[in-house]
Amino acid sequence: MIHKGIHASAIIECSGSAVIPESTIIEPRAVILVGERGRLSLGEMNTIYPAVTIRIDQGWMETGREVSFGPGCHIYEPRAGLTIGNNCLIGGGVLICGVNHGHATRDIPMRQQIFVAAPVVIGEDVWIGMGAIILPGVTIGSGAIIGAGAVVTTDVAPGDVVSGVPARHVKTRQ
Repeated sequence: MIHKGIHASAIIECSGSAVIPESTIIEPRAVILVGERGRLSLGEMNTIYPAVTIRIDQGWMETGREVSFGPGCHIYEPRAGLTIGNNCLIGGGVLICGVNHGHATRDIPMRQQIFVAAPVVIGEDVWIGMGAIILPGVTIGSGAIIGAGAVVTTDVAPGDVVSGVPARHVKTRQ
């Protein structure tokens, strides 16, 4: 794949499906792994900063226009899907996870239990602060702000500002 916006030290391995527009910039040491049952579709003018990892062994991820992923951001196994709208800012060190280990019974090791996947949806014009964690099944409404270090376990309404562990409503943007 010849792509002017992909740094030579970036690693892109795809045995599934990947769409990376020419307008996308992928900076040093970024790693994108898409397995046979995985699908990645990046929108126009996305920026993937250094040391970002995107791992989609199975499942899919789709972004809108002008989405940026800050340094050290991790997207991990969006098995039930990850949608990110236009004009989103994903801060450095953010973790977006689409799957949890099963843990329903103690008779079977957690590693051997069926995983639990749920979709993650991020609306348009969302700012996710540095080090935040977005867990499976969460929808973040358009215009929302997620404070740095927040752990988002439930949906966030459009325009809401949340912070803390677990994330709680702070205010609504005007």
